Amino acid sequence: MKNEGKYVLVVGSSNMDLNMYSKRFPTPGETVTGGTFTQSFGGKGANQAVASIRSGSNTVFIGKVGNDTFGTQMLEHLANEGIDTSGVILDPDIVSGVAIILIDSKGQNMISVAPGANKKLVKEDLKDATDIIENATVVILQMEIRLEVIREIFGIASEKKVISILNPAPFKEIPLEVLKKVDIITPNENELYKLHNSLGFKEQQENLHEKISKVANDLHTCGINTIIVTLGNKGCFVSDRKNGEQYHVSAIQVSAIDAVGAGDCFNGVLASRLSKGDNLRTATRYANVAASIAVTRTGAQSSMPFWNEIEKKFIELYE
Repeated sequence: MKNEGKYVLVVGSSNMDLNMYSKRFPTPGETVTGGTFTQSFGGKGANQAVASIRSGSNTVFIGKVGNDTFGTQMLEHLANEGIDTSGVILDPDIVSGVAIILIDSKGQNMISVAPGANKKLVKEDLKDATDIIENATVVILQMEIRLEVIREIFGIASEKKVISILNPAPFKEIPLEVLKKVDIITPNENELYKLHNSLGFKEQQENLHEKISKVANDLHTCGINTIIVTLGNKGCFVSDRKNGEQYHVSAIQVSAIDAVGAGDCFNGVLASRLSKGDNLRTATRYANVAASIAVTRTGAQSSMPFWNEIEKKFIELYE
């Protein structure tokens, strides 16, 4: 590994995104013409890695891609961003991951993913990566990889006191013993309620912030210390049991054209700023600012802002 000192470790997926921009989404059986097609780099893990390094942190990415044209292109792209990809495995027996993304005129999206090589990353593939995990400042994972990999990495990170972040997307049930080893979880509102329900809690009926507050408090009783709920154009909600705080970070009003990758931008910048020593509130504000910039651009990784852009907007808003 070429990175030394503090760094963010991202373990997750890398996909080639096939994007179709259209005025509206088709209904089942309908064809909508007049769209525009682009091909871009994506995958939640790779997106977060790009967001991290562009916001100023040394970044290492571990994943698996196919030994094919898409895989080669993705690795070259990540390396050109300055990300350490020495831990990425090329699998000659399966194709790289692909995502087909529909984006409407309001910037909303519908996504279908063929995970390919991403789902072939297994626990045994981490045997040479223990030092990388142990020496990271922050490690961030998502749910586009196997649960056995998530369990293994968070077990090592917890033992070595590495700050750990789980972005539980796309949602699938997570064993409580795994969740207890995570420092911060970052669900969106829908994922929060699914997690709450999967742990056996009854649905809350209050208004948005009261409901989220009560759900977060329920999750704290399970040993989950910090919960950051991303709310799209409503900002985000933070529940921090360690400091006894709950607060809302307001949305930043922008003209959104493409929400693809916005959540990944938030997570990557959050990890980056925590690795730099920012406290949770400051890191969350930076992440919120970065995501507000990303939604004004098209593409996933191509929309990720650079540190000078984030800092400039942060100063305008908070200083």
